[in-house]
Order: sequence, then structure tokens, then C-alpha cells
Amino acid sequence: MKRFLTPILAAALTLSAAALVAQQDNRRPNSARDESPQTYDSARSAGTYEGTVSQIDSSGSSFVLRDRSGSEVTISWDQSTRLTGVEASQGTGLSALKVGDEVVVKTSAQGGKNVASMVQVRPKKSS
Repeated sequence: MKRFLTPILAAALTLSAAALVAQQDNRRPNSARDESPQTYDSARSAGTYEGTVSQIDSSGSSFVLRDRSGSEVTISWDQSTRLTGVEASQGTGLSALKVGDEVVVKTSAQGGKNVASMVQVRPKKSS
């Protein structure tokens, strides 16, 4: 009887192990959830960003935006970028933007950079 049960148990364990391995290898290859955090960086993708201007580099036509979670993203500025929500007395273009401004920015990916198409400066909250 032992000679009969041993091969059956060995075969059952082998099939179970093979089924588990096959199930683990059957992941979705193109799902963002399957990528490790080191290879998937959402801050580099185009979209809409909301946060506070933490740095301005007027010579490089860019600024750094810090969101509520503390993540920072560099936003480039070009001649087609529209600025809204600031008074005419504050100037136009990047010169009207100040460190500490609360902004909403719409961007598009161009040459590996996030280029702002629209920057909306939100009014300062009164305390």
C-alpha cells in the first residue's frame, strides 16, 4: 500500500506546485500597478498639477511646483503658456509668478519636459 500512495502523493504535490507557479507568472505585463516605483514616476507625466511655487528659474524659463504631499515637479514655461488669475499690475509671463503662489498648472510632455500650457494663480487666502 505504501508503494502505491507515495507516487500518488508526490504527483499531487508536484501538480499543486506547478499550478501555483503558473498562476504567479500570469500577471498583466502592461499594468502600471505591476511596475516597481523606481521605473514608474508619475511626476514626469503630463497632466494637471496643483500646489505651491517653491522655486523660479527665470533664466531657464521654469519653476518648481510642490504639491500637498511634498512631491516636487519642474514645470517649463514657453511663449505659448497662458497665465491667468493675476492682476495686470503684477506683470505678465513668468515675471508675474512669485514663490509661494498657489497655482493650478496644465502641462503637456514635450521633449521629456513638462511644459505649461496654462498656469492659473489662485487668490491668496485671507487669514
